[in-house]
Amino acid sequence: MITWIHTLTNIELGILLMSIGISVSTVIPIFIRYHFKLDYKSDALAKSAEESFKLVTTMTLLLLAFCLVRAQENHRNVEDLVAREATIIYKLNRDLGSYGSEEATVLQAKTRSYAQSMIDDEWPLLSKGERSVKTSALLDGLDDGSRQLIPATQRQQIAQSEILNILAQMSDVREARLSASHLSLPLYYWQAICCSIMVLIVVGWFQHPMFKLVIYVGGVVLGVCLMLALLIATDGVFIGQNRVASLAIERILPLIGPAEKHSFPVQDPMSPTL
Repeated sequence: MITWIHTLTNIELGILLMSIGISVSTVIPIFIRYHFKLDYKSDALAKSAEESFKLVTTMTLLLLAFCLVRAQENHRNVEDLVAREATIIYKLNRDLGSYGSEEATVLQAKTRSYAQSMIDDEWPLLSKGERSVKTSALLDGLDDGSRQLIPATQRQQIAQSEILNILAQMSDVREARLSASHLSLPLYYWQAICCSIMVLIVVGWFQHPMFKLVIYVGGVVLGVCLMLALLIATDGVFIGQNRVASLAIERILPLIGPAEKHSFPVQDPMSPTL
C-alpha cells in the first residue's frame, strides 16, 4: 500500500475513497451517457448487467469482510503481545526487588529506563519496521548486569535464575513485536480487491435506467468504499490512526521504580555558588 495514505485520519480516508468511488461509478458514466447520447434501451442487456452487478457485489463484500477479519486478528494478536511484554517487564522489576541488593536496585532503575526507551525511541520506529539501537543497548545492559550478580544466599540464587529466565522471555517477545511491525495483508489480496472493485464499477456502468445507476450503483459503491477505507486503516499494525499503541507499557512505568538518575560532578563546598 501507499505509505502516505496512512497519514490520513479515518474520516479523511473515508471521504477520499467515497469521493473517488462515486465519481468513477456514477458521475463520469452519467456525463459520458449524456454527452455522447449512449442511453441504450435494451432490457436484456440491463437485466444481464443487473444480475452480474449483484454477483460481483456479493463477491467483493465477502472478500473485503474476509480481509477485515484477518486485519483485526493481526491487531488483537499484537495487542496481546504488547500486554504480555508489559507483564514480563513488571515481573522482572519485581524479581529484581526480591533479590535484595544494591546491584539489583541499579538494575531496577535500568529496567525503568529500558521501558521508557521502548516508548520514546523504539515505538516511533515500528512504523518503518525498524528497531532502536538505544533500546537494544539497554536490554543488553540488563542482561549483562543480571549475569554479573553474585548471589550470597540460596534465595538470591533462585531469584537470579528467575531473572535470567525472564530476560530471555523479554528478548523473545521483543523480537516477536519487531517482526509484527512487518505484518500486512499479502499483495495478492490487494490485487484481488482492486480487480473485484474495477469489475463492479464497469458492470455498474450498464445499469438502466439512469436513476438506477445513481441510486443503486452509487449506494453500493459508497458501502464498498467505506469497507475499503476501514481495511486500509487497520492494515498496518503500527501505522496510521488505528495503530497499536504503547499504553500497556506506559501503565507499568509508575510501578517499576524511579528512572535511572544521571551522575553529576560533586561541587566543592568551598567554591562559590552561582
